[in-house]
Amino acid sequence: MTSGPSERETRPSRISLHMIVGRHLPPEASSWSQDEIIEGLNKITHLRLDRQNIGEIDNLELLGKAVTNIYLQHNRIKRIENLDCLQSLRFLTLSGNKIRTVENLTHLSKLAFLDLSENLIEDFDIEELPQTLVILSFQENPCASKQDYRLKIIRDLPKLRQLDGVELTKEEKRSVGYIVSSDEDEESEEEAEYDDLFAGPAEDASPLTIKGVFKDVSSDILLRSQSRLEEVLREHKMHSNQIEEIRSESTMPDTARSLSSRLSSESEMMYPESRSPSSRSSSDHMGSRLGSQVSPLPPIQTDRRDSQL
Repeated sequence: MTSGPSERETRPSRISLHMIVGRHLPPEASSWSQDEIIEGLNKITHLRLDRQNIGEIDNLELLGKAVTNIYLQHNRIKRIENLDCLQSLRFLTLSGNKIRTVENLTHLSKLAFLDLSENLIEDFDIEELPQTLVILSFQENPCASKQDYRLKIIRDLPKLRQLDGVELTKEEKRSVGYIVSSDEDEESEEEAEYDDLFAGPAEDASPLTIKGVFKDVSSDILLRSQSRLEEVLREHKMHSNQIEEIRSESTMPDTARSLSSRLSSESEMMYPESRSPSSRSSSDHMGSRLGSQVSPLPPIQTDRRDSQL
């Protein structure tokens, strides 16, 4: 039995040369030679393949050694794998996938930022996380609700500065046995040490410092909320159009409003028992004012049965 069109559409995609070129090289790359395409791929530092319906991580060997940041959020990835070829990787986001196991990361000796939020991770081996991590997120995973989860991670990742979007406090560090100084000079030295650890080579125009990591976090948040923002803007535009229609109706010409009032008066004349004394006097007064604005309407023919009611 063959799959229907809807089943084929939902089948996970694979990372391909065409996908990478389409999102990272200019449109004219379609006419480039093979050597020109390879040269373009080797210049990519930030690989953005979010929301591509990707089912597995592969074919990243197509890229050069310059890649430091990878964005694979909101796909259908089930395993962390095939990242061995990216030894310069410092920033990796895999949020919003179907990952259950933390694995195949320890060889990434420069990884400073790891986002595994919104996955299916119930538990993890702390030994599978690189010791170089500065920012880590397990938000909206079952493991994040376990007892002592936060302190366990802080204890075993000495360079960590932020967990699940919350800065580590001195009290938390002291509680797991770290010696934390309150001397501002020593804190400045510690931050400079982190900057040196995650900085790129001298020829790199934008080295990844701690501040740089936070900048990438902000960029990632913007990317993740872009589709939601567009949806909100569409709804806002629709509501604005509805409000404008209501305003247009409320500001229609006096003649049209007079005609509407006249029709209402005619209706009340047909059923006088439904009018209160105050409404009669108000209607009569309004009718005298409207008489000069519109011509009389022809009498409305009523059924005899109506006159007997």
